[in-house]
Amino acid sequence: MLFDDLSDRTVLTTREYATPDRLNARIALYEYQDPRHDLVGSAVRLLHQAPGPVLDVGCGPGHYRAALRADRPDRATIACDLSMGMLVVAGAPALVADAAALPVREASCGAVLAMHMLYHVPDPEAGVAELARVRAPGGTVLLATNGARDKRRARDVHNEVVRELTGGPARRDVSRRFNLEDGERVARRHFRTVERIDFHSTIAVPRPEPVMRWLGSMGAGDVAPAILDEVRARIAAIIAHEGTFRLDAHAGFLLCR
Repeated sequence: MLFDDLSDRTVLTTREYATPDRLNARIALYEYQDPRHDLVGSAVRLLHQAPGPVLDVGCGPGHYRAALRADRPDRATIACDLSMGMLVVAGAPALVADAAALPVREASCGAVLAMHMLYHVPDPEAGVAELARVRAPGGTVLLATNGARDKRRARDVHNEVVRELTGGPARRDVSRRFNLEDGERVARRHFRTVERIDFHSTIAVPRPEPVMRWLGSMGAGDVAPAILDEVRARIAAIIAHEGTFRLDAHAGFLLCR
């Protein structure tokens, strides 16, 4: 089922995140975002005063880690990911590790990040508990994820086509496993204070291909060509009628202490 295998360790380290390519296809959709939100810059500002070391869990190609190092070169910043391919890009010092079983001492990190990755952990709450375990007294954990209705329209078009052409069930978004609303409730079970910071925007895409690449980056490209052709045609029809294909985007941070 589309997106439903995105907590499988083999899928994550081979198909999804062996290299940054699929992640970059997802990020590219935000070229059409208004207003533009600099999530990396926001994270750097929030963590500027945090002591080290900083552990970036599920760091991917290291965008947050690089910005944090540039902001505070005096502070150790460690990349951590399940994928060796991502860590090759992110650079040393680095740890190959599962977010739910970090090879890090208890209460040893002044700041810990888990940015748009906890929905990939088989038990997201176990991941949150592990982040809380390694946070030093007075330290900060910064989580990022998407709202429950983030970019829902694109998935709705895809799911409608799948149901009509195959009779199969609707495909579900991986973010549902740890979205902003549920994630806040989970975080409050593990931290004394949790501040939620929301980022709302509109993504207005003038042609189908950026949306198709976004869907394809999460497994939609692996389904039958007839389904993809019909999805593309329906998005093109919406653009012809409305001028753009508009998506409501909703991401957020959970600042935990």
